[in-house]
Amino acid sequence: MTTSAQVYYRKWRPGTFSDLAGQEHVGNTLRQAVTQGRVSHSYLFCGTRGSGKTTTARVLAKAVNCLNPQQGDPCDECAICVSINEGRNLDIIELDAASNRGVEEIREIRDKVHFQPAQNRRKVYIIDEAHMLTREASNAFLKTLEEPPEHVIFILCTTEADRLLPTILSRCQRYDFRRLPGQTIYDRLAYITDQEAIAIHPDALRMVARNAGGSMRDALNILEQLAVSSDGDITLRHVEESLGLVRSDAYLALAQKLLAGDTTGALETINEVVWEGGEPRQLHRQTLDLLRSMLLLSWDAGQTLDLPDDTLTGLRDIIQKTDSHHILRAVRIWGEASAGLRYDAPSALVLEIAAAEICRQDAPAEPSMAAPAPVSEPSRQPAGGRQPQRPPAPPTQQSGRGQSRQGTAGSSQPPPRQSAPPPPDSRPAPSRSPAAAPDSLQGRWEQAVRQLGRVKGSKYNLGALLRDCRSGSVHLADPAPESGLATLVLPFSNAANLDRMQEELNDPRVRDTIEQAIEQFFGSRHPFQVTLAGANGEGTQPARNSIQDSPLVRTAMGLGARILDEQQEAPKPL
Repeated sequence: MTTSAQVYYRKWRPGTFSDLAGQEHVGNTLRQAVTQGRVSHSYLFCGTRGSGKTTTARVLAKAVNCLNPQQGDPCDECAICVSINEGRNLDIIELDAASNRGVEEIREIRDKVHFQPAQNRRKVYIIDEAHMLTREASNAFLKTLEEPPEHVIFILCTTEADRLLPTILSRCQRYDFRRLPGQTIYDRLAYITDQEAIAIHPDALRMVARNAGGSMRDALNILEQLAVSSDGDITLRHVEESLGLVRSDAYLALAQKLLAGDTTGALETINEVVWEGGEPRQLHRQTLDLLRSMLLLSWDAGQTLDLPDDTLTGLRDIIQKTDSHHILRAVRIWGEASAGLRYDAPSALVLEIAAAEICRQDAPAEPSMAAPAPVSEPSRQPAGGRQPQRPPAPPTQQSGRGQSRQGTAGSSQPPPRQSAPPPPDSRPAPSRSPAAAPDSLQGRWEQAVRQLGRVKGSKYNLGALLRDCRSGSVHLADPAPESGLATLVLPFSNAANLDRMQEELNDPRVRDTIEQAIEQFFGSRHPFQVTLAGANGEGTQPARNSIQDSPLVRTAMGLGARILDEQQEAPKPL
């Protein structure tokens, strides 16, 4: 019978403080404590998974019991060190708090700590996942942890130190283990591949280090999987296939098409990746990393990026043609798509919607923040800055975030709700309103409403309330003498929504947020005024019925719902 081979992360586990990768601040302090004979009775090692907490605990256990220490480091050759490495030392007790988390297990430890060590000078208890101890078990452990016998050392290891009781934290010397940098993991993997005679390309090894998530254990597991599955040299393509990654050029192509506003190309790339078996989550994460890298490069803060040279060259070529504000908007929209992937992981619909929104936001027809076009509406604005009085038109059918069927840019504003129908003899004939041009006053207002659709005020969603202002009724009044800027008049069709907006405007931060959105799309920080349609001749004031005063309806509208139609009982003839 042949014995099973030892896995890499156990075979290449560091045996001394000097061998610890990326945790020099912890190793140097513990080495000095052993040299000076000032070892504490309780330690707390906290950090992310695979950062070396349990390994360091074993090294400390060997160092305090080694028969021939080397300047604080264990010799790794004496009988004590060998027995600890082989896991047969009776005085080194490792417990998993996830499965031994009750009061009874802690009481058993409390009763046994008073027994003298069998073969070592010090008895060491290593408790993994210490945050899994119950509250009762933690309280029963306090006295023993604070004043154990002189021959006992407790080492608590956890990934969630905030879940431990403050009374436990105050009784331990705390050491925080850092997340391992990609370069540190790469150097360690390069050393192990040389010792194991594994032929692997440097780009493939860097891909393994980047996908380890700062965990040396995960990196070694990936490396061993590659070594078993590959017969010859391990290339970058082998790593991508083993990790279920899409080819790296697909991420770069998708990021480029998103920032270029190529909706068709971006959607085709997403569907090709999913059709080839790529995971939407992985596609989202890798593309988001590239967008983040471009954002850092555009702000001259990409010195720490760990990417291949050809990828960095491609990113720099893209940012030369793109404004940093567009990249920031793309990062924000693409990052928000992660919430939808939690509930519908197999589908790429969330990514397709985010891609369409990014491309629409970056469309060249939209006004630039740096050089806004002048705002003027001579054909719609009569003298005096007031709209002519006309009956309200029925809701028109417009496209959402793309283009209308006639080929013109469509508005993303949802169809306005219809007021109470007038008497049959005075009802106007239905008509279809043309889509507002993006550079017109109405088009810019619709873009501002879309921008505010993701902003919540003190109680209500600002975009949901402002959608009640029909774009055809929004206009600029005469300039104010003190500022010289025209006032943007926002006529509300519904009195209840006007009341809610006035309630929101009591908070100065809400008014400032709306003015910032106006400045972004109008080019100037125009003051604005909310009013009721019909009060100044902009339209007919709709009736306010009891349905709009319902608490359930008010709550739904506060969450972004819209009233599409309000039916009123016709007046009875006298």
